[in-house]
Order: sequence, then C-alpha cells, then structure tokens
Amino acid sequence: MTKFFIPNDRIGLQTCQKSIPGIFAALNALLAGDASVGWHTGGLRLAETPLWPEGHYYQGGYSLEATPEARTILEEREVHFEELPALPEPQIGLRATKAALYAGRGADIQFARPLMDVLKMAGFDFRMIDDGEVRAGKLDAFDVLIVPGSPDAGECYYAGLGDRGYDKIRSFVAGGGHYMGICGGAYLPLTSYHAKNPYWLGIVEATDNEDLDYWRAGSGFVRCRVDDGAHPVFSSVALGSSPTLNLVYWEGPAITVTGGNVKPLAHFESLLASGKDPLKPHWDILDNSMAENAVRGWYNCLTPELFEKILANKCACAEAGYGKGRLLLHSPHPEMGNFGSGPWAESLNFLLIYNGLCYLAGRQTVLA
Repeated sequence: MTKFFIPNDRIGLQTCQKSIPGIFAALNALLAGDASVGWHTGGLRLAETPLWPEGHYYQGGYSLEATPEARTILEEREVHFEELPALPEPQIGLRATKAALYAGRGADIQFARPLMDVLKMAGFDFRMIDDGEVRAGKLDAFDVLIVPGSPDAGECYYAGLGDRGYDKIRSFVAGGGHYMGICGGAYLPLTSYHAKNPYWLGIVEATDNEDLDYWRAGSGFVRCRVDDGAHPVFSSVALGSSPTLNLVYWEGPAITVTGGNVKPLAHFESLLASGKDPLKPHWDILDNSMAENAVRGWYNCLTPELFEKILANKCACAEAGYGKGRLLLHSPHPEMGNFGSGPWAESLNFLLIYNGLCYLAGRQTVLA
C-alpha cells in the first residue's frame, strides 16, 4: 500500500505547512482513529516524489498508510502531504498521548493557561489535574505529567502536594510515566544539596546552585545553543550543525548536571533583550502579550552582568531518566512562543512542546 508523507520542514522562520498546531491536530485525530503513524525525526532524502520528480530532501515529517480516512482528515485540516510508493522506516512510532496538566495548589494560572491553549490548538488529549487528584493516585491514568511555571523555584507546589503528592509523582515516573517541566516545573525534579530545601523531588542528578533563590536572574529574551541537534525534541525547530533557539526566559533554573542520568540538550548562550536600557526591545512583539509582560511588565530585568554570572553556558534544556520514565526539562518558556517574528499562534517554539510529548510517549524503533 502506498504511503502518505507529511513534511514538517522549517524554511527560514516558516514551515512548508499552513499551520504548525494544525499538523499535530491532524496527527492526533489520526492516532485517535488507531492509525499507525511514524515519525521521521532526521533528514529524509527521496530519489523522486510527485511534487519533486528530480528528487528532494525533507528535514523530517510523518508517514502512514494512504487510506481514504487519512486523506479526509489531512485534507479537511489543510495539511500538505505527498503520496509515495515507499518510505524508509521511521525512527519513532507515534502513540496517542494522554497528558495531565498540573493546575493544583501552587500552580500559576498565568503559565498554565498558555500551555492549555498550545495543547488545545494541536488537539492533544489532556486534562487539568489538581493536587488532591495527584495525592489520590490519579496520575496512573495518564502517560505524561506536564508541570507549568510557578511563582517561585518550584517550592510552591509542595503547598498542595505535600509528601504524599511528591511520592505519587516519583512513583508515576519510576513506573514508566513521563514528565515535562517548564520553568518552575523544571526546578521541581531537581536535587538540592541544602538540607533546608525539602521542596524538590530529588529524582534527577542535577541542581541549581542558587537553590531556591529563583529571583536572582530576572526575565528577558535569550538565545540558547542546542547541544544535540539530532535529538527528536528539536526536529523541524532548528537546522544546521550548531543550531540556536530564541526563547522567553523568566526566572527559570540554571541547571547544573551532577550525574549520569541527565543529558544536557541546550545551554544558555546570550542575552538578546530585556526591559532595562539599553536592551529594551526595539521591534514590534506583535500579539505576544506574554512575551511583552515578561520583558516590560516584570520588575526584575535580566541584565548582561546577571546573565554572565548566573546563566551563561549553563544547561537550559535537559533530558533525564528515573526508573522506567523519562523527563524533559525546559528552563525557558517555549509555550510563550516567538517574540516578534509572526503571530503567537504560529510560533515555531511550540514544536519543543509538541515534539517533546511525541518523543516521551512514542515507541522508539531506531533511537536508543
């Protein structure tokens, strides 16, 4: 049977698709209908295609059997695809993912709300879960726990979860559940070496040397350099042998890796702008109110001196293992999107979240 191939290439600041969330809305609809979808995370060179008879190179994309049902889903959502007689084996087999988004006591709704919107636009199956449900063991019904940003260095989650909730999260991940943490959610799994800090989970061999002093850095726009460009989380996001990402940073952890169960994926390279002269943004941030608030509305502005002291060359994005589960930690805020290069709803940085969920829950067929 012939195959449908759905490319997801980044070209400049755009992709070859009409909508980044729209691609994933189609993929999630296909997975909900029990379609078998493969993810080609690396480069794909094809000798000939209907659109490119002279041959073509795609950065990455997705493949599935060419059925009438799949054609209808793709065409209704205006997803671009090619019909091909054969394709190489994909690196990852996608699975329908059921995610829990933490919104209990201690969570900050201003950070949970944009994550909700990012997930809804892409058709991911998720539900808000509160601290009482975590303590009651309800995480077992999900594949991935997503923990958004918080008003501090993650310690506020303890107010709702307590020891029992923390133990339930540890058990969930150790048993094969997965975890994605952003900003405060990236602090939470860290291991503190200060006896007076009982507020982190202590499940990854990494720390922040400033411990709970989250406000020591500030907020701004930062550039992060990718350490592992072949990692699926960066598929179709960054290109080249040494790619970079521009992200909103808002008091997230400067991750220091201390052991072997943590792999750095990207590090802080430079400060692009903040709310303090002479680094105030001189361009139009368009409709990205969250980026606007992070830079112009936050009292604590990231300065070049603080960036060099606290963040420069520290890990900004990491993958970790704990028991049978995996964790993805993002110190900056991919859900806040790009800042001024296009509408917020079409931000390329959303792929860090979409790819991350697909990677955590996917079946690894080639990648270790």
